[in-house]
Amino acid sequence: MPTPNGNPEKIRDRKARLTTFLNDILRVGSVQGFKYFHLYMRGREELMATVMNKPMAITPMILSPASSYGREEFSKTIKALPRNEDSLILSSRTQKRLSGYGYMNVGLPPASPSDREIMPMDDESTLFLLAGYARYSCPYVWVRSNHDRLVLTGDGEKARDSPLKLKSTALWGSEDIRLWDILEEIVMMNTEPQPSNPFAIDLPYFQSLSGLDAILATAAMIHFLQRVLDCGHHEFDDAILADVRQLTAMHFDMAYSMRRRLVKGDAANAESTSPPNTASSTQTR
Repeated sequence: MPTPNGNPEKIRDRKARLTTFLNDILRVGSVQGFKYFHLYMRGREELMATVMNKPMAITPMILSPASSYGREEFSKTIKALPRNEDSLILSSRTQKRLSGYGYMNVGLPPASPSDREIMPMDDESTLFLLAGYARYSCPYVWVRSNHDRLVLTGDGEKARDSPLKLKSTALWGSEDIRLWDILEEIVMMNTEPQPSNPFAIDLPYFQSLSGLDAILATAAMIHFLQRVLDCGHHEFDDAILADVRQLTAMHFDMAYSMRRRLVKGDAANAESTSPPNTASSTQTR
């Protein structure tokens, strides 16, 4: 994405877009209970996403390599992994042009190199860094683990700290791209076979919760899924809607159960602290 070249209107627009992206990180970063990925908010500008390499669930899968974005510009085929470096990684030349620091021979590196990553890693998932650094005025995504599974790199460590070439980040400056659009793309790119719904919920996770934790977790997920539904059509909208209905029923059942326990507790406390019956005491004496 080219820099705004000093155009005041474009600069204001990019700042507003970046603020929206950072606000999305704050709102979405704490949502838990997805089946195919796990989020961890690391500071105001960074969001870590651990994405499953293979689905460990019985949700129906898309066995073809086609993407299911629903929007026309995101409907092109996603190639099998690993991909060639030039198809998945921004070139050094492009990075220097986009960063605005090409005259200093600086591209688009993350705040810290991937070999210093402190997040837990394993062979069953791939770690991604989604960041909206103010110095770049645009969100980018970097791979933080299992690089060789995703891309055939020919430039060694330098390519490992280069951002991914994604449709969502490329269109971010001109289209209404939100954080969940980027999450959708990396899930569909990384998880094989592709899930029919990248935002499917992990139902056993919610069933394992109780009390206030369960109420807050279901409310947060319902709110997130509703925002995805409100931001355009997707081929998996029906699956999301079914999850929303199931979580909503679970949410109100848990809220009602908690209220009932609180009412019983208040009644028991009131009975235990009430003064003795004066008439009965007098008759006994």
